[in-house]
Amino acid sequence: MKGLQQARDGDVDGAIETITERFHDALTELQALQPPQDDGWLRLAARLAYRAGDMPAAADYAERALDHGEDAATWHLLGRLRVWLKRSDAVAAFRRAASLDPDRFVLPYRVSRDRFARLAELALDGVPDTFQAKMSNTMIVVDDLPDLEAVREGEDPDLLGLYEGATVLEHGLPERIVLYQRNHENIAADERELEREVQETMRHEIGHHFGMEEDELPY
Repeated sequence: MKGLQQARDGDVDGAIETITERFHDALTELQALQPPQDDGWLRLAARLAYRAGDMPAAADYAERALDHGEDAATWHLLGRLRVWLKRSDAVAAFRRAASLDPDRFVLPYRVSRDRFARLAELALDGVPDTFQAKMSNTMIVVDDLPDLEAVREGEDPDLLGLYEGATVLEHGLPERIVLYQRNHENIAADERELEREVQETMRHEIGHHFGMEEDELPY
């Protein structure tokens, strides 16, 4: 109920923080309330369904919310949902979000998989040799989006990267750094921004590899 009130007051991000990790249960409770489905209710339902991994339902809630009134954040959410659903009209939703709030949202900059993989390689090349020497057992993998089942188990669908495996202190276990291309593109307006986002994600995930926070890395 607190989250619903926050959403009705215009703070959907705060509502999601209040609910934290109970997205599926909260959506079930929200649907059971059967209140008038005002724009706050619909925006919260869209976000909860998205975080719970029910992308078709989330898109339906978002579209219904936008029927009640335009909102840049909901348009951007709808764009991300349409990417998950492989719909060609995702760009139209992103464009509308950027036109309503250009300081917060951009029209995603899309590149080929080869180009994105090259940006990942460049980000890795920026790591000093002393660190790279300890990453010989680490694979760099590019996927479009996080695994849907992982999202349903609590993974953030907007996740930029993921480190899988042991830290450098443990030996013999395979390790992977996974970068999610579409989520990087969704927050980058041009090549420079995309390159910067990939570099930041790579630093973050390499920090996990070494058992360090990103800001603890000495480079």
